[in-house]
Order: sequence, then C-alpha cells, then structure tokens
Amino acid sequence: MTGSPCNKPGPAVVSRRPAAYILLTALAVILPQISFVPEVRALSGDPTPLGVPTTPPPGGGGIEAAPLPPVQPAPQPPAATPLPAPAQLPPAEPGLPLPAPAATSAPGAAPAPQLGDLGADLWQGSEVSRLMGLVPKLPAPVSVPSLSDLQRRLLMTDAPSTGAAGGVDPLLPVRADKLHQMGFNDAALGLGQATPMTGPMDPQEAVEKALLANDSNGACQQVDGIMARNEVPSLFFRRAVIFCQIMREQNDPASLGLDLLRERNESDQATKDFIALAALANGEAKRVPKNVAAPDPLNVALMKTVGMQAPAAIGTQVALPIGAGGNVMIARDATRPLPERVAAAEQAFRVGLIPAQELSDLYLQMPSGIADPATAIGMTDSVELRAQLYQAAYRGGAPAQKARVIDAAMKKAQQRGDYLAQAQLYGPMAQGIAPSRELSFFAPQAARLLFVTGQADKGGYWLNTVAANPGAFSRPGEKEGLDLLGRIAGLPGSGDPVGAWAKASGTANPRVDLLYTLMAGLNQPVASNVVGGFQASPIIAPGSAAAELVAAAAGKRKGETITLSLIAIGGDKAIAADPATLGSALRSLTDLGLEADSRRIAREIAVLAGL
Repeated sequence: MTGSPCNKPGPAVVSRRPAAYILLTALAVILPQISFVPEVRALSGDPTPLGVPTTPPPGGGGIEAAPLPPVQPAPQPPAATPLPAPAQLPPAEPGLPLPAPAATSAPGAAPAPQLGDLGADLWQGSEVSRLMGLVPKLPAPVSVPSLSDLQRRLLMTDAPSTGAAGGVDPLLPVRADKLHQMGFNDAALGLGQATPMTGPMDPQEAVEKALLANDSNGACQQVDGIMARNEVPSLFFRRAVIFCQIMREQNDPASLGLDLLRERNESDQATKDFIALAALANGEAKRVPKNVAAPDPLNVALMKTVGMQAPAAIGTQVALPIGAGGNVMIARDATRPLPERVAAAEQAFRVGLIPAQELSDLYLQMPSGIADPATAIGMTDSVELRAQLYQAAYRGGAPAQKARVIDAAMKKAQQRGDYLAQAQLYGPMAQGIAPSRELSFFAPQAARLLFVTGQADKGGYWLNTVAANPGAFSRPGEKEGLDLLGRIAGLPGSGDPVGAWAKASGTANPRVDLLYTLMAGLNQPVASNVVGGFQASPIIAPGSAAAELVAAAAGKRKGETITLSLIAIGGDKAIAADPATLGSALRSLTDLGLEADSRRIAREIAVLAGL
C-alpha cells in the first residue's frame, strides 16, 4: 500500500496529523467514481449580601485487480468495529465548584467523561464555509479554565453542520484538527470515530493495534469487515488476508495467496519478509529466516507464531511526546522520574487535559518534606515544594495550619502565573474551613479562591468576617478589589466598585477599562466618576468583530456566536481583548442561555487582571 510504513524499509513517521481528516472528506466524495482505493492514514441559592451575616452559609496508490483466494471467515464474524479512543475528562461544570471528594478520593476530582452539551442544533443557521474559516482561528492551547472548557464543549458537541450531506460533514475534520492543537489528541480521533457520518478513520491502524496487542482474532475480524466492502484491497490487506487464513488453518487459500504475491514480485522488503514468514507459518517451508529487515505488525505477529524472537514493529514505536498532548504521555509514563511526570502533569492540567484527581495522585506520590508555609514564599519554586505544600494541605491538621498552607501555595501560584489552575485544586479545600475572625489572615485568600470557583456567598462571608480588620489586607486596593470580584462573581451591591478599586489602587491602573467592560458584559453597567471618558457600553462600529458577534447572536446562530466570542476573547490573551468585543461576547453568551459560562469567564479574567 503506497505510503504505508509497512511497505517501506526503515522507520516510518509515527505521528498522524488530524489535518489529514480533510483529505478523508474529499476521498469520501470521489471514491465511488473511481476503481481503486487510495490509503488515508489518520490519524445555586440567593447570594448573601455584603452585610455581616448572623450565621454562616451551608457548607497511497491502488493495486490493479487480481484474483484473490476468498477469505473464509469464522462463522458470522462481526463487522469491523473501530477501536474506541479514550474520552477526555472535562473540567468542572461551568460556574460551579469542583465536586466534593469521595471518601477515598483527593479533593478536586473531575466528573465523569462526557461529550459537549451544547445541543444538536449547535451549528444550524450558519454557512459551513464561514464556520470552516472561523474554527481554525480559535486559540490553542488555552490555559484559562472557563475558556478551555467552553471551547472543548463547542468542538466536541455531537452536532452536524448545515453542509453535512451524503454521509460527510466537512466541518468535522476542522473541529478535530483544532482539538488536536489544544492537546486533546484522543478526543480528536474519537470525534471522528463516534460520528455516524464518518466511520473508522484508519482501518489499517485498527488492525495493527490489535496485532500488537496479540489479538489476532480481533485483527482478523477487522480484516473481514474491510474485505466485505468488495473494494480492491491495498497491499497491506492482501497480506492481512493471507495472515488470517493461516491463523484459521485455511492452508490452501493461504498458499494460493502467497503464490500471487510471489508473482507480483513486490519490491518492498516488508512484503518479501512476509512471504518468507508466511510460508514457514503455513508449512510450506522449514528454513527460519535469519533476520527480518522490515518487521511491520503483520511480520511481528508471524514471527511470534513461528516462535521467533519478535522485535518492536517498524512504524509502531511510541511517538516522541511533543506539544500539549505530549505532557499527558509523560505524566502517565511510569518509567520516567516522578518529578518529571509531576511537572508534565501540571502543564497538562493547566490546559484541561487531565483531571485534578490525576495531578493530586502524583503530588501525593512525591517524597514528603517540611514545607513550612512561613518560609515557603521565600523559597525557590520547584516541583518538590509544590507537592509538599499540597500534601500538607491535603492531610489536614488544625484549621489555622491548613489555612496557612493553602495561603502559601496560592501565593506561590500567583507569583508564577498559575493561580487559576491551582485554584481548582485548593478551592475545595478552602470550602472545608469555617470562617472565623481568628483566621483573618486567610480571609482575603479564601474569599478570592471561593469567588473564582463560583462560591460567591461563601466568599462574601469570608470577606465580611474581616471587614473591620484592615490589617488583614496587605496591599492598597486589595479589599476594594475583592469587593469588585464579589460583584462580578454574583454578589449584589450598588455604587461603582470599579471606581472604588481604581481610586484605592491608583487610577493609572491599565485594567480599569477592562473591569468596567466585565461589569457591563454581565449587565451590571456602572457610571464612572473616576475614569473620565469611559463608556460602560462601548460603541460597536459597523463591520467590526463586535458587530459580527451581535448579528450572529441576534440570528440565534449558536455555534457561530460561541466561536466568534472565543476568538474575540483571545484565550490566554483575554486581558488584552477589545472592550467592545469582550462586552458583546459576554452578553451574547448570556442571551444564548450560557449565563454561567459568561460569569465564570468574567471572574477568571478579573483575577488575571489583578483582583
């Protein structure tokens, strides 16, 4: 089969780019018109007011046709079934804290895996050509949890585009390619396999995986399904038919098939080695080959059959872990040093590729040490220190001690720009600490953690317990900033919280306009008496990105609106987003019924802006 690593000597390229799915779409249209088959390799409750509460809230090319001896499958073999790809575990539900841990689980465990949940009509009303131009513009990878989660759900929702016809959805490979860029490699492949319009993306890969798992029966069932299509088989599947005949002791048909291969005099070494091994396995030869120069999966399976020592198959070596998805491979590779795995897991968790439970488990495997929260802030940041702080917080102790550890861990996270990711780990721990004036040192951190993880009422209670203790706040404007964050998180209030924060922290702060925009985007516009010239609802210029977004939302083009919103917000560059477009994006998401997503995005951007 032209282009296959099985048919060429030497190592083959392992990585299969999901961009090749686009070629699959074209082939599905033209294949019925031609006589050969080219190979495609794939890849809740009302918020608590800010007044002091009286009680705390509740806790290649084709082969010309030649006669083939018929393969005689086992009785009633099942059709080829695509090998399922592991589903990615999504972050917590938008706007809600991570679920409470089970008795045997570490805090922050992720929910069960699921596909996107944005509805089967997600892409309806939008021209597919426009969507195919927009989806590639989505940022990737994304480390802001709310934006990463919404984008993943957008791409994984099982919904056809208006261009889907004749069993082909042209938007599907574009969505899969973007998932791959985000690091969701298994989800990108699984997306194609889970969609009824596409079927398995690479039959040869399914056969090879079964062979390398020593599942000859499963591999031959895959081969039976391919041969049942009555298409001219590729060279790989001509050899696979003979292999299955040998496994089923159909010696005469296998012998005829080998004769046909010999007559064709194929030049590639993998086929020559296959003929020698198959002849031995079929009882036609007694001499064991001295070596096998091209041990592809079929040849490796034959070598095992005849009792030869089988090397690793060419073209099946584990790919070098690269990109965001490569961090997942490293984190799960038990042969690597533990600190390396933890560092990779932190990076994978930061962009939503692994659940909190997985990172927690790795932290707990690290050697324990003395992570004194009083000195941790001044220590060099390292994997070991981060693991020790997590262990100290996880294993509990007196509330004051636990609070000091969480405070130190989150301050270190803020120093290195990793606050939002670590908040998903430590937020559930902070929920378990009861507010008290004795813990006033922890109140600002607890309030921030609870606000950003969606627990506005509990965060407000923490803030109010130290309202009369200004000594708990370490920098100018911190109290006003937390009041503003609470408003963005959902607490009621009045006045101009942005202006109060700007006045306390300094009017030269470049994030003032951004914070006014967040308030306006959440339909809480306030008039500014501090920053002259700011408009709570910036003017939307005709033809601008904001105007396109508003038009898509007005037309109820849900998928297009979400896509435009995510592009406009800009992923990890969200704090540099155009105010008019950012405000339009937040309002549009709310109008589409995604108010929880809109508010979650706003509060995370607010934290990035320094609140």
